[in-house]
Amino acid sequence: MVDTKGPGGVCPVFLMTGEIKHLANNERYRILIIDGETYIMDIENSFWKIIFPFLFWLLPNRVFKVEDQALVEQLQTEKMERKGVSSMTAIAGISYAVGISLAPLMDYFNVPMPPLANMALMLFAIMLVGLWYYKLSCNRKQKLYDVIELEKMSKKKLWIQPSSIRHFLNVLFSYIFLLGFDLSMFVVYIAFKNVMILIIASGFLLGFLMVNRKTIREGNATMKVKE
Repeated sequence: MVDTKGPGGVCPVFLMTGEIKHLANNERYRILIIDGETYIMDIENSFWKIIFPFLFWLLPNRVFKVEDQALVEQLQTEKMERKGVSSMTAIAGISYAVGISLAPLMDYFNVPMPPLANMALMLFAIMLVGLWYYKLSCNRKQKLYDVIELEKMSKKKLWIQPSSIRHFLNVLFSYIFLLGFDLSMFVVYIAFKNVMILIIASGFLLGFLMVNRKTIREGNATMKVKE
């Protein structure tokens, strides 16, 4: 543990190594073990950190200290075995598989409509994906709050660093690929007015919104904790 100066030289910042764990069947939160103490971190409480997941590494993150270890054990019970394929990859894969299987029928999904209506349908699809993601996130929050209320706990701020260059490149490439592919699909939809292309693009958009989960992954991580 190294004691350094915080931003502006006002508050002490401690550099240390901690462990990150997932909650049982709840991808919105992470458990952090730092210097023998347990904290909970919400990775979906900021819209900007969902859209720009690199902000998790650049800006401080708020964590809540959990004193009751029985609650921690309860949050980690019934943990499902982690599969080799993440939810984001599964969504993208399903969207691709649906597109391939329906490729011979693509002409049937060409729906002639005015450009304004075409744009309105695309915006509606984007809003629908956003609302679905928000609803899932709220359900995860309620699931946690049925066990513990974070706002009643003491808080700290910390900076989390990528665990390795490979970790950073993994997040970077996933972000660029999904963003670029999704934008391309929406452009193709506007050009060809094919509803199936819009459906596939919406599936990849949901996968793009989940890239932030890759920034705070399970395992050891270097952190700067601000008192």
